[in-house]
Amino acid sequence: MNDRLIYVAKSYELVIGDEFQMFYRGIIRSMNPYKYYIYCNCAKGRAYPRYFTYTPKEGDEGEYKLRICLYDDFMNLIEEAETTLVVNKIEKVKGEKLNILCLGDSLTFNGVWPAIGCMRFEDSVTLEGDPKSYGMGDNFNFVGTMKKEIEYENCTKVIGYEGYGGWQWRHFVLNETVDAQAGVWVEYKNNPFTENDQHSVWMSNNKKWVLESIEKDRIKFKRGNGNWGITADIGREFVNLEGGVHKDTFSVEKYEFEKGNPFFYKDIDGIDFKRYCKDIGIEKIDYLYILLSWNGQYIPFNHDHSRHEEFMVKLIDKVHEDFKDCKVRLLGIQSCSIDGGMASNYGANGPYHDVFGELSTAFFYNEFLESFCDRKKYASFMRYIDTKAMIDVENNMPHFELPVNARSKKTELIGSNGVHLTMDGYKQVGDVFFRNLVADVIRHNKGEN
Repeated sequence: MNDRLIYVAKSYELVIGDEFQMFYRGIIRSMNPYKYYIYCNCAKGRAYPRYFTYTPKEGDEGEYKLRICLYDDFMNLIEEAETTLVVNKIEKVKGEKLNILCLGDSLTFNGVWPAIGCMRFEDSVTLEGDPKSYGMGDNFNFVGTMKKEIEYENCTKVIGYEGYGGWQWRHFVLNETVDAQAGVWVEYKNNPFTENDQHSVWMSNNKKWVLESIEKDRIKFKRGNGNWGITADIGREFVNLEGGVHKDTFSVEKYEFEKGNPFFYKDIDGIDFKRYCKDIGIEKIDYLYILLSWNGQYIPFNHDHSRHEEFMVKLIDKVHEDFKDCKVRLLGIQSCSIDGGMASNYGANGPYHDVFGELSTAFFYNEFLESFCDRKKYASFMRYIDTKAMIDVENNMPHFELPVNARSKKTELIGSNGVHLTMDGYKQVGDVFFRNLVADVIRHNKGEN
């Protein structure tokens, strides 16, 4: 067992005029990080009870060391760590627009974090209560077969991306999503489902289906336990078995298999990014941002990430083979729900039910991602982004309001989703992406990684 408590990345990107927040819950591997005296020392910023914050001002460009110490109540030092805050001043892309591909699973499916990053960089309007937008104009082509519209002050921009609920690294290398593991999209117009219903379990034709992704007029189910038939065995209705808020039985009129890997070509039995780019009408990919993978992290306290690494290597090697100048960024996964979301989705037995075990697995996986980017083979074109440190999972994950006990009308908030975020949470991921997009533009303009 790894006995480390503090997990910070080597550095964090900040932007002048943008508030940076580092949440202790996202850097301290503990069910209760607040049992320690958390001491922060930095020439800039402020340390509040739940997070460290710093909003750089004009003239603050540069690097600042942040030291974090954990003490017990007798001021015995338990552990300490240090990281670097890198403050950047936003600038436009020099030369032609950059082609950016954002890739991920259900955390990317709605396209929110790519949209927020793009909008904050380019748009000139900042909505009341939102973080600042910088008005840099049209700098990027966000590419991909999935589309999302962004409303700017004077126009509408359509961005592309690739985000598929339930997918792992292997799904972007193989073509197995059209076989016995394929998810199914079911038409359900004006459905009532919200993030509180994700991962609820339903029965159709005596097979289990797990609600994964939600759109206004259709919903996606992934296969439940024992449901591995080559064809999607869908009945005339879906009946709620467990979980979720909206439990009414609904009828099925239309359904279809989830589409397969957008990078896979059957005639070569493999992935080809040059052909993919040709198919979507672009010449190359300049930056690839990847947010994977909570899917597949079902082993508590897990240090063995070989099941993901095998396909990471194949995907990234192929990207680099096809586009030598493409820069790859791995966004780490945020912490899981620590206040009931895992129990709401997974019960008290089986995969994902061990809350601290899963939280630890997430920390270990993120550490693995950073070390992967630092390998000699990849360090010249890859970087790790420590998403977990900047996501407020205590407040930006879905919750139920439930009685505190069976004899009381007083209520409390209990987590209702294990790993998915509220809209504010997805926007926070977008803020993380934005800061690193700013840093990447600066490096691009200098000809650096």
